[in-house]
Amino acid sequence: VARALVAAGTGGSVVHVGSIVGKVGNLGQTNYAASKAGVEGLTRSCAKELARSQGWCRWDGSGTLRTWRMSAPSWPRGTAATSPGPAWR
Repeated sequence: VARALVAAGTGGSVVHVGSIVGKVGNLGQTNYAASKAGVEGLTRSCAKELARSQGWCRWDGSGTLRTWRMSAPSWPRGTAATSPGPAWR
């Protein structure tokens, strides 16, 4: 995408999706936090490179977004989401 923006010379945008966990960390998520911190660094470098071509990079590091999955009932222990039963329905 970035090469096409530079070749066109007309600017444009690249959006990377990150996470606030990349900035603040989270217990038990070392690998996730490291990867999201890397996305932020990638975006900063991308922005500097595309600035010459009137392009820009943006990083969205949103916090927790409430979805229906967060309020879904938890299934009995040992019931996998891929097994027949309530999790399928």
